[in-house]
Amino acid sequence: MNFASDLKAHRHYGTRWPSQFSLTLLLGIVVCQVAFPAPEYFNKPYLTWQGDPSTTMTINFQTAEAPDIVEAVYDVSADASEFQFRAEGVSRQIPGLPDGRYINSVELTGLTPGQVYYFKIPTAGGLSQIYAFRTVPASDEPIRFATGGDTLGTHIFRQLLEQLKEQNPLFLVIGGDLAYADGDFEKIDRWEAWWDIWHDNDTTAEGRLIPLVLGIGNHETNKLIDTKEKRAPFYFGFFPQGGEAVFSHQFGANLGMIILDTGHLRAHHTQNEFLEEQLKAYASLPYRVAVYHVPLYPSHRDYEGSASAAGRTHWLPLFDEYELSVGFENHDHTFKRTKRLRNNEVYPEGTLYVGDGNAGVMPRTVNEDLWYMERVGRESHFWIVDVSPEIMRLFAIDREGNIFDEATVEPNILSDN
Repeated sequence: MNFASDLKAHRHYGTRWPSQFSLTLLLGIVVCQVAFPAPEYFNKPYLTWQGDPSTTMTINFQTAEAPDIVEAVYDVSADASEFQFRAEGVSRQIPGLPDGRYINSVELTGLTPGQVYYFKIPTAGGLSQIYAFRTVPASDEPIRFATGGDTLGTHIFRQLLEQLKEQNPLFLVIGGDLAYADGDFEKIDRWEAWWDIWHDNDTTAEGRLIPLVLGIGNHETNKLIDTKEKRAPFYFGFFPQGGEAVFSHQFGANLGMIILDTGHLRAHHTQNEFLEEQLKAYASLPYRVAVYHVPLYPSHRDYEGSASAAGRTHWLPLFDEYELSVGFENHDHTFKRTKRLRNNEVYPEGTLYVGDGNAGVMPRTVNEDLWYMERVGRESHFWIVDVSPEIMRLFAIDREGNIFDEATVEPNILSDN
């Protein structure tokens, strides 16, 4: 009996099984059906930082199989017949992820600040096309970055990125809740959608890849009682940033940025020592900013929510003491800009808090008449931030690229610290 007849007999009589040969074919078909085709974004680079943004860059790319060698060749000219620099990297997997993909990372070091570099990575057919990035200037040269949060892999996220890349940011900061996969391998499809959108829009109008700086949110973690890598497998697996969710970078001569965890892997109070060290280290810079997920000054959720209250209890005294310039907040799925605040009161020279995590998700309603709020709304947006020695200018862009809100922050060097 042939395979088709065996299956027909099985359908009609229920008790008759296929022959051994037919069963082997059937199992083969099942195996083929659960194989994982490589997504289109495999073998495409994306950038993060593990070290100094002025002198390093980490080039990452995902592959279905482990490459024979993980490397990047690079140079300061795209016209070079052969790129004269080469760096090797590492390949790793996310333990437990069924498709078994490899995340490959090459860290370039000893780079020149403010320099455009061109590079290629290995592909099945040799080397890839040429890509470009720019290191952050170490001087007083003005820089532009973008920030937002709560992205999800939606058409809203896509529309915002299409407008964002036209602004030519030097890098993009996302303050948590990236793909909403909750550290759950069964939700890998959410990351598939997120990566597809990102790689369609990861290059500026000037032709440079946009490096990512990524904070952690509640939708990066699962409920396991385990290591941070198992609690947030995608966050740590996809994005080499030094291995911690709490970290800090100086961008150029004027900006210090601190990335914090609003209780998703680490309690607020456990970060106070690090936070104070970084604020003190940045006291001689004109601007000190913090990026985190749950807002101290929410625009949708309860002001007395546990994470918001913990932020005000543990971090706000340090923000005030070291005169934080801006707190970039997220999580509430709205638009907001506060009054200038200090000691939990309106203060003209205080900290500005903006957010609130509305860069892809469906907007929520806002709480009206909050004492600390200057402007609230439901606009999907990214903030574009221009930093110069004279002024920090923030402006919010919507899905059509319109600027619908603006603010400025004066430089403030703490000479006594």
